[in-house]
Parts: sequence; C-alpha cells; structure tokens
Amino acid sequence: MSRRLVCIGLFTAWAVHDTEEVLTASRWSARTSPRLLAEGCPPRLVDAIGSSTPQFALAAALVGVAVLIATIQGVRTGGDSEFFQAAVLVFGWHGAVHIAQALIVRDYIPGLATVFLLVIPYTLVARRVLGRPPVPPRRITLVATVAVVLTVAAQSAARFLIP
Repeated sequence: MSRRLVCIGLFTAWAVHDTEEVLTASRWSARTSPRLLAEGCPPRLVDAIGSSTPQFALAAALVGVAVLIATIQGVRTGGDSEFFQAAVLVFGWHGAVHIAQALIVRDYIPGLATVFLLVIPYTLVARRVLGRPPVPPRRITLVATVAVVLTVAAQSAARFLIP
C-alpha cells in the first residue's frame, strides 16, 4: 500500500466510521438510555451520551473538518507531517475508547463495528506503511487533547444548534 493511499485512508476510514455512528446514535440512545437510568446511572451522564441523528451528524461534520485538514497535510507531505501522524495515532486510540465504552455499558455502542473492521486495521496498516512516527510525545499529547476538546465542543455546539 502506498503512503499516499494511507494518507487518503485516514479521512476515508473516519468517514465510514462516523457514518456508522450517525446512523446508529439516535436509535442506540433511545434503546440504551432507559436501561442506564434504571441501573442507576446519573441522569446528567445518560443525557450527555445521548444524541439525535441530526445532532450527531452536525458534530461529526465539525470534527470532520479537522480530520480533512490532517489528511490534506498527510497527502501534501507524503505522510511525514507530524500533525497527520499524530492524528493517525489518535484515531487508532479512539478505537480503544469505543471498546472501553462498550465494556462499561455492556452493549454495542455507535461506531463499535467499524472500530474492529476499519479503525484498528487502518491504524495498524498505516503504522506499518509509515514506519515509526517521528512525532514527539508532546505533539501527540497536544493532538489528542485538541481532539477531545474538539469532540466535546462539536457535540455541545450540535446540542445548542439543534435542541
């Protein structure tokens, strides 16, 4: 697999993964929220993880801008961009977050299927093709922190704009 294909693959893998999330988020929230509340989960937490399809789609689109920028950086540099390489690592790590979430709620969560079919395999292939990342740990930490903040901000903005 070429480095260019790996670079383009980041946005492609993200788009397929987030499509699964968009298509399943509303139905998952409606099915899972009552069970979590009945099990004693705090209502604010249950409300925070619930989402309608339009809300999730908007949040995904906002995050998608950052993923597209990382992908463009990757293509421009042949995969050598520190930002792109850090984004690939963070994308893979976020797959582990999905698995942990599923274990915590003891059920499928939106995006879980593509974590196993796409997110983790893409990340492993990308790491093999790109080689050891020349990314300083502080840069990875920065990108991971920005990814978390961006995700929370996108979800908050979507909830505000689409009640």
